[in-house]
Amino acid sequence: MVMRDHKGARQVQNTGWAADDRKINEEQTDDKRAEYEEFNFFHTRTSPDEPEPLSEENDNVWALIPELRRKLLFHQKKAFEFLWKNVAGSLEPALMEHKAKKIGGCVISHSPGAGKTFLIIAFLVSYLKLFPGKRPLVLAPKTTLYTWYKEFIKWKIPIPVYLIHGRRTYRVFKKKTVTFTGGPKPTDDVLHVLDCLEKIQKWHAQPSVLVMGYTSFLTLMREDSKFVHRKFMAQVLRESPGIVVLDEGHNPRSTKSRLRKGLMKVETDLRILLSGTLFQNNFCEYFNTLCLARPKFVNEVLRQLDPKYRRKKKGKEKARHLMEARARKLFLDQIAKKIDSNEGEDQRIQGLNMLRNITNGFIDVYEGGNSDTLPGLQIYTLLMNTTDIQQEILDKLQDIMSKYHGYPLELELLITLGSIHPWLIKTAACADKFFTTEQLEDLEQYKHDLHKGSKVKFVLSLIYRVVRKEKVLIFCHNIAPVRLFLELFEMVFGWQRGREVLVLTGDLELFERGKVMDKFEEAGGASRVLLASITACAEGISLTAASRVILLDSEWNPSKTKQAIARAFRPGQQKVVYVYQLLATGTLEEDKYGRTTWKEWVSSMIFSEAFVEDPSRWQAEKIEDDILREMVAEDKSKSFHMIMKNEKASTVVRGKD
Repeated sequence: MVMRDHKGARQVQNTGWAADDRKINEEQTDDKRAEYEEFNFFHTRTSPDEPEPLSEENDNVWALIPELRRKLLFHQKKAFEFLWKNVAGSLEPALMEHKAKKIGGCVISHSPGAGKTFLIIAFLVSYLKLFPGKRPLVLAPKTTLYTWYKEFIKWKIPIPVYLIHGRRTYRVFKKKTVTFTGGPKPTDDVLHVLDCLEKIQKWHAQPSVLVMGYTSFLTLMREDSKFVHRKFMAQVLRESPGIVVLDEGHNPRSTKSRLRKGLMKVETDLRILLSGTLFQNNFCEYFNTLCLARPKFVNEVLRQLDPKYRRKKKGKEKARHLMEARARKLFLDQIAKKIDSNEGEDQRIQGLNMLRNITNGFIDVYEGGNSDTLPGLQIYTLLMNTTDIQQEILDKLQDIMSKYHGYPLELELLITLGSIHPWLIKTAACADKFFTTEQLEDLEQYKHDLHKGSKVKFVLSLIYRVVRKEKVLIFCHNIAPVRLFLELFEMVFGWQRGREVLVLTGDLELFERGKVMDKFEEAGGASRVLLASITACAEGISLTAASRVILLDSEWNPSKTKQAIARAFRPGQQKVVYVYQLLATGTLEEDKYGRTTWKEWVSSMIFSEAFVEDPSRWQAEKIEDDILREMVAEDKSKSFHMIMKNEKASTVVRGKD
């Protein structure tokens, strides 16, 4: 129900179950009320729902957050207004009801480190003041929950925020909120469920924000549970959110993804998808991401591309999934194929213009910022010559791969490991499929030989040169290289895990990861190197203590590389950041690099007003890194086959450290 006060400000009355202005079947609601009455969620709020009227001097949404407004940067202020225009229709409350039909989901595609989290916090504070019944739900990857947790504390937000932990995290950080006297003590799983129910109840009771990880959301959304409380929580998450924030919302992009299917069941159309790397692998995934952010995008594509769409009679609309499949096919056939075309630039530009016309208005793109305020970024791709033993192993694996169509995962894993150090081949469970027992046993003698792996030799040489003044962040996919480097660092430098060397991998729980990050960031601390899984901390976190970033593995998805770099190159960085992507020449890693540069070109073209030149021209021979130049000059074993610099992504160095 929508009301107006005497000043024209639009207010939303509490509707109990529904968070938006949908009509609810009264009989079904009554049945559910009886079934779930023991949870005490169906109650009427009074005073908490009445927002303070806007200032008559400045009758727009900015008057709701005068303190936060002063802390927002220019691009954040622009995005703040963009959010209000998409989600509510206008910046002026008096005009919002008239533009209600135009509202819908939107995308904030700002470069990593541009302050998307604070932007959303500022928006939610203002939104809840005007629409206190619209219960925001913030969903995020497990790796970024700690960031959200710290940001809400940092900005001293005046509204309650409830964080639902995963089961494993809850066991570590549980608070005894319920006291049981007599009888058996409840298990941690029971206490976790009670904790979820309690926080959801509080979320309903007053204007507040509910934050949870995607994994927890998927678990709670199960509809096949035989337990009433489980069914209840699933229904709450489907029907109750008035607005949903999807942090790193590009992740559930597969058509068959269970998570994406669960997210599409959430009834509200008001969604804000956050992503620093919106275009990931292909246009099918891009379409799925846009539909997730803006459910009405399906209808907008059909209206634009399907000549039969307007002639269809009302009441005969197809099922949602059928309409989405139809829209996806048209999108790929009429737009994506043009952009991917090899028939010339005219076809590509035509496809890009069609894409921009359809998406214009609900995607806010911001690529700048860090380059204007930070000391500088230098990104180098190093094609490394392999050692003799590496070359023998990699040649064999490449020959085997040439007999397959595509890239078998087992062979890709072995090439990745062998490119770092030959001994690592032994650590793979699939190694005995391609190597004899004698060959694998023979590799044991090379385990601690630094000169047998070109990437290992580079890492140790670089760290030796910078360790007194700089910290180093090393990304890799697999745990075996992490363990090897731990041994080598102890052998060469006398460093210990937990002191000079820290490890951040996917098996650590949320707040344990936070402790590792805080320890690495500690000024004057003993830590020198952080070995990190690119999956565990490639998104949404800050590791600005590092000024050297090493990427041991190649990627199929360029956005992962971009996200990894943004852990160090972001607000708070005091030094020039130097990035080294290490590739073994003449292997699958070169093929992957070629593929990712094409994807990067497509992504640049989608969000750029001007035509972007081919990525093969982005590299230059000039080396502005004194340390790298010194290493090349002293390289007697000819480890470097080629050094390329990403001139497009690199920035001007504003001063030496």
